[in-house]
Amino acid sequence: MYPENPAMAGAGRIHMPRSLKIIACALVAFVVMPIAKAADVEEWLMRINEAAASRSFVGNFVYVHDNQIEAMHVVRRIRNGMLQERLYALNGDAREVVRDEDRVWCFIPDRNLGVHDYRQSSESGFPRIMSEDLETLSRNYRFEMGGTARIAGRMAQQIRVMPADRFRYGYDLWADSETGLLLRSDLVNDSGQSVEQYMFVNIEIDGEISDHELESVTSRENLVWYGMDLPNMSAEVESPVWRVQSLPAGYRLSKHIRRMNPMKLEEEEHMVFTDGLSSVSIFIKAPGEKQSGMAGLSRMGAVHAYRETVADHWITVMGEVPARTVEHLAKAIVHQP
Repeated sequence: MYPENPAMAGAGRIHMPRSLKIIACALVAFVVMPIAKAADVEEWLMRINEAAASRSFVGNFVYVHDNQIEAMHVVRRIRNGMLQERLYALNGDAREVVRDEDRVWCFIPDRNLGVHDYRQSSESGFPRIMSEDLETLSRNYRFEMGGTARIAGRMAQQIRVMPADRFRYGYDLWADSETGLLLRSDLVNDSGQSVEQYMFVNIEIDGEISDHELESVTSRENLVWYGMDLPNMSAEVESPVWRVQSLPAGYRLSKHIRRMNPMKLEEEEHMVFTDGLSSVSIFIKAPGEKQSGMAGLSRMGAVHAYRETVADHWITVMGEVPARTVEHLAKAIVHQP
């Protein structure tokens, strides 16, 4: 999950994904298997969906990007259909994220900072794929069964997801053979290189998780909090004046809301475009105080962002997609009042 708000990028960039992100790869022996039938791929994708929606777990995973390794501890509980989650950075700057179905709290004690926001999606992890979506996805991706490997002490099945063009990354997924839970996920560029990787190094699935394990270990005191008193003001935009004139094949508008930025208490529009796997967000801010950051392209791991002004508004396009995708959308957005 890329950050849902660019103001949260530094705080919330310890997301679980849709991508989960290799320690001692030399120890992992791959067993090559024949390419399986489409029905086998569909069955595994459905298992991944079901596991993401129903499995609780506690574990540690590594996130590898830009020649860096970040180690994270995660506690995730699903009880009576309700999701609660806590992530805690084990190396580097102290960071912690606590979230439930509706809200997110980000703790950044090294900066004396805390951010509270409302979740714009109820999902965590790999995007939900329904069986009726597979035909649509097959126009932009090719799916193959891969081999098996041992990850975090458990056997895992590989599923390769290969893009049809250069406007989206590929995925190299490894799902737990017993439960279907994702144990490793790589985003792969058009050269076949991993640009971002999540991988569990240990995990306990479906054990009992206490309320205490979901409480933040970082004290709320002495932090300057943003957004704590901010009501959930997101609303669908009924008469949009912003449009993207041309989209890469397969992408469609899935959400267009108006919301408050918890860091600056400024109203912004948020558009989300997806092809069913890859997603791109566009944030639109009205003229106001001088905006921080520079125009043009930037990158962190697999996340690319492109900023520029259109009709005196700041436009930020970002997502776990190639640079050409965010630039394409930034150049295609128009203001039509």
